[in-house]
Amino acid sequence: MINKIVDWIKRNKLLTLLLIGAGWWVLNSIPRTLLGGSTMMGVSESYAVDSYGGAPMMALSNSKYQYAREATPQPDVTNRKVVVNSNFSLLVKDVTGTVEMIKEKTLQMAGYMVNTNINRTEYGETATLQLRVPSEKVEETSKYLRTIAVKVVSENVDGHDVTDQYIDIERRLGDLEAQRARMLAILDKATTVNEMLTVQQALNQIQDQIDSYKGQLQYMDGTTKTSKLTVYVSTDELGLPYTPAQSWRPQVIFKQAVRSMLGTLQDIGSFGIWLAVYLPIILGAVVVFVVIKKIIRKRSKPVQTL
Repeated sequence: MINKIVDWIKRNKLLTLLLIGAGWWVLNSIPRTLLGGSTMMGVSESYAVDSYGGAPMMALSNSKYQYAREATPQPDVTNRKVVVNSNFSLLVKDVTGTVEMIKEKTLQMAGYMVNTNINRTEYGETATLQLRVPSEKVEETSKYLRTIAVKVVSENVDGHDVTDQYIDIERRLGDLEAQRARMLAILDKATTVNEMLTVQQALNQIQDQIDSYKGQLQYMDGTTKTSKLTVYVSTDELGLPYTPAQSWRPQVIFKQAVRSMLGTLQDIGSFGIWLAVYLPIILGAVVVFVVIKKIIRKRSKPVQTL
C-alpha cells in the first residue's frame, strides 16, 4: 500500500504539491480555538464597580500613590487600622440563585458589589464575586455564606495592619503642609518675577506630594472601614480554586476523560466543516491540474507521418 502511494506521488508531483498547499491553507484558515484551543462554549457575564462610599478607589500599587518608605512601628496605638480580605469557595446547587442571594444580603449589610463574573457552559455554572461590607459585618456575612452552601470547600481570612503607615503618612503630610505655609509666606515677600517663579515651582512640587499622601490616606480609610470578600461559587468542585484532598478519584478522572473526548469530537467536527467548505476549491484545483496534464501529454505526443 505504501509503495503504491509513493509511486502515485512520483507520477503526480505537481498534484501532490497542490494538495499539500491546499491542506496547509485550510489549516491556517481555521481559528486557533478550533485546533488545540478551548472547546468550552458558553455564556459569560461580568461587571465591576471600583469604588467605596462614592469615591474612586486608588490602589497603593499605583506609582502616584506608591509608599516605599518603611513606617516606624506604633505599638501604643489601640485603635488600629487593619485591611481584611476573605476568600470563600462554595459548592452550591444553583449558581445564579446563590449569586442573587449574596447580592441581596450584601445590600442588607450596607455593603456593595465590586465585581461579578458568571460563566455558563455546557458543563455547569461557575461565578466569582467580590464584595465589600463594613468591617463590623464581616463575621455575620461569613456565617451567612456558610449557610447557603452545600459545602464550604475552602475559607481564608487575610489581615494586613496599615496603622504604622497611616500614622507616618499623617506626620509627613503635616510637615508638608507646614512647609507649604512657609513657602506661601515667602511668595508674598517675593519682589522679582524670577523669585516668584522659583517659589511657585517649589509650591507645585509640595502640592503634588500633599495630594499623593491624601490619596493614600483616603484609600486606607476606605479599605479599613470596609472588608473585601471574594466568593467563588460553583456546582462542581472542579470549578473551584482548590486542590481536592483525595489525590486520585476515578469518578473525577472519568468525567475529565469524557470532557476531553467531547472536545476532541468537536475539534474533528469543526475541521470536517472547514474541509467541506474548502473542498470545492481543492477539487477545482485538482480538475484544473488534470486538464492541464492531459493537454501537455497530447502536445508532447510525436506526430505520425504517412
